[in-house]
Amino acid sequence: MTLATAESCTGGKIAQKITAFSGASKYYKGSVVSYSTEIKIDVLNVPRALIDEHSVVSAEVAKAMAKNVKSLLKTDFAIATTGNAGPTKGDSDAEIGTVYIAIATPNSVFVDKFMMGNHRTRIVQKAVNKAFELIQKEISKI
Repeated sequence: MTLATAESCTGGKIAQKITAFSGASKYYKGSVVSYSTEIKIDVLNVPRALIDEHSVVSAEVAKAMAKNVKSLLKTDFAIATTGNAGPTKGDSDAEIGTVYIAIATPNSVFVDKFMMGNHRTRIVQKAVNKAFELIQKEISKI
C-alpha cells in the first residue's frame, strides 16, 4: 500500500517523520506542502469556489486536498491537514487551534475536526500525532 500527504498547517512535518525511517520509499510517494491558498488551488486542484464558500480551513477543503493528492501521486492512501496554528487567523476565520485532518482510503475520504489549543508548536505537533493515529487506524482495516 502507498501513501501521499498534502500538508498545510503541519508544514511538511508529517512527511519529515515518515522519511526519517529507512525504507519509507517503498510506500511513501511524496507530499505537497500547500501552505498557501494558491498552491491548494494551482497544484492540488482544490476549486477556488470551494475555498470561497467554506474557507481554506474547512472539512471540505481538507477532503479535497486528500482526494486530490491521492490522485496526483497515484497512491492507495493520503493524509491532508489544514488548520489555523496562529498566532493570527491568516486566510481563514477559523479559530486558532482549529485543525481538519482528512484521510483518503482506497474506498472513501473522511475528515475530522480538532481543537488543538492555542500554542502554535503544540498545535502542529498534536495535528501530526493525530494524523498518524488516523491513518494507522485506516490501514489496519485492510
